[in-house]
Amino acid sequence: MSNMESDTRSKILESAIDMVGLKGDVTIRELTEIAGVNVASINYYFGNKNNLLKEVEYHYSTSLYNIQYNILTSQELSPYDKILDWAKSMAGFIAQYPALIGLIVNLATEDRSYKPALIQKIYLNKELQAMIRGIIGAIIKSDDEKLLNLKYLQIFSGILGPVINRLVEDSFSHEHSVICLRSKEDLEDYMKLLIDTVLA
Repeated sequence: MSNMESDTRSKILESAIDMVGLKGDVTIRELTEIAGVNVASINYYFGNKNNLLKEVEYHYSTSLYNIQYNILTSQELSPYDKILDWAKSMAGFIAQYPALIGLIVNLATEDRSYKPALIQKIYLNKELQAMIRGIIGAIIKSDDEKLLNLKYLQIFSGILGPVINRLVEDSFSHEHSVICLRSKEDLEDYMKLLIDTVLA
């Protein structure tokens, strides 16, 4: 691929990443206007819109994985701070890009063979799970596998709860409930309470 072709492909992908990050979905028309390309370029470089969106999802998933891996392997943070920062980073990332979950659901619904990178890199990642369970074990001073798995599940579920709540509210309600965590401060307070409660 020549430099010009590579630049065009990168410009399309970067425009799609920015647009999906801001508003969720993107139309081909919007993308061609922002990227300054024609529809044929999108089809040439990506085959179709869904293939482009899969690359966008991969970009965001890789970003979140890298953030989490760096936190969990940090030599600067205490075990407690690693778990707290890991939880805050995941919740904050999903709060910043709430449409990412919808994008994944849409892509997986349209293509049953699609394996979302977010699921593979974060939720099903054995390496990250082992690191998190090890850190939890260091904090609670236990190596009981069942207990560590249950605490991991409690924390992970607790992180996803506000995300699901926000998606439900955004989709089905015009009012915010008492349990809506829209501000960064409220979300971080919730994460601290979650970690303190589960690891007490």
